Amino acid sequence: MASAKSVTGTVVHRLTRWGAASVLVGSALALPRRTRAFGLQTLMWGAIDVGLAVFTRRRPEVPKKRMLRRILLVNAALDVGYVATGAHLAVRTPTLGGRLSAAEARGHGLAVIIQGAALFVIDLTAARRLRR
Repeated sequence: MASAKSVTGTVVHRLTRWGAASVLVGSALALPRRTRAFGLQTLMWGAIDVGLAVFTRRRPEVPKKRMLRRILLVNAALDVGYVATGAHLAVRTPTLGGRLSAAEARGHGLAVIIQGAALFVIDLTAARRLRR
């Protein structure tokens, strides 16, 4: 069984890598009009992921194993919600009062699905390392 400190370090490392990759890919995909919504959503999630990783890295204390596992499991549940929300956007393609086209809703939705799924894997994998 891994220590809370080593699991936190692994999560921060994976979140930094995933966030940086998302920023790079999102930036490139935000330029062409056809992929702009997907790219912007990916870019924003990546920036938030990198920000969270930096904030976590700067915190001197690490939660106890039990608390860290609970936090990771709550995050995994939220990740499922992100995937469901992204699926709603991608399938139902709401226009939000005309602010989005169906294609934009689909692009935003697909990006949210991918981000939520990746974060789910990161969170659940880390939580499993902290099992009793």
